[in-house]
Amino acid sequence: MANATRLAAIDLGSNSFHLLLAQRLTHGGYKILARQRQKVRLADGLQANGELDQAAIDRGVECLSGFRNYLARGHVQHIRCVATAALRQASNNAAVIQAFEQALGVPIELISGHTEAELIYQGATAAMANSEQAMLVLDIGGASTEMIAGNGVVPHYLESLNMGCVIWQNRYFADGEITAEAMQQATAAAAQLVAPLSTQFQRYPWQTVVGASGTFRALYDILQRDNCQAIEAAWLDHVVVRAQQLGQCQKLGRLGIRKDRQAVFMGGLAILCGIMQHLPITRIELAQGALREGLAQQLALRPLV
Repeated sequence: MANATRLAAIDLGSNSFHLLLAQRLTHGGYKILARQRQKVRLADGLQANGELDQAAIDRGVECLSGFRNYLARGHVQHIRCVATAALRQASNNAAVIQAFEQALGVPIELISGHTEAELIYQGATAAMANSEQAMLVLDIGGASTEMIAGNGVVPHYLESLNMGCVIWQNRYFADGEITAEAMQQATAAAAQLVAPLSTQFQRYPWQTVVGASGTFRALYDILQRDNCQAIEAAWLDHVVVRAQQLGQCQKLGRLGIRKDRQAVFMGGLAILCGIMQHLPITRIELAQGALREGLAQQLALRPLV
């Protein structure tokens, strides 16, 4: 029966690998059955010569071997797996993808930044199928940042920038120290990449801004502690000050940041601050989906043979 068909969407992100297991419904939608997530930190393995190091490859293989076992138990009929920025940037990506495919037992598609942005937008707006609201979707990944403006479920302007929370963390906060100088440098570097895009994005004025990545989920953890409703510019500035007062990434738990996010939080925060320097964003809400939900949506809409 069509409504018993199981789908799996796998996102090999630059920070985390995600697996979404879903059941296709008769109307073409899907129901999420389970999620798997593992911090692989692939982008940590990008070396100066452009190659992904063996330690990162081994972490990926270990994770995907576990995914393979999980999928075998789940009786999944249709699977799509995509790789993103860290593997786009790795000079040895062909060999890495081959090793990952052997571990997972499924072909892996290396997608472009444009395709990644499209999938993120689709996943972030899937729950808004009946809305024509003008949207700006932001996704700060491990090695890239996607920015997409659109109306309802239709994207109009998409950009993928080579900056991400893992890359920025390693570049500006590698020693684990949080200083005003490091934050200023990291924010300025992000702002420099965003500045040339500002005019184009403002041609698509948005009513709602949503964040669709771990950086935004971490900020919402802080929001809950602060009894606030949404990410706003003044509150974000206050988070920066509080983080600098703590002085060390390992102390970010005092703000409400989960332990598995503390090591890359400042990199993502600096990128968001850089974005907000050049785009008139006053409020950011948490998206209900991201890339893997976009993948699942596409799988659910495909004719099944």
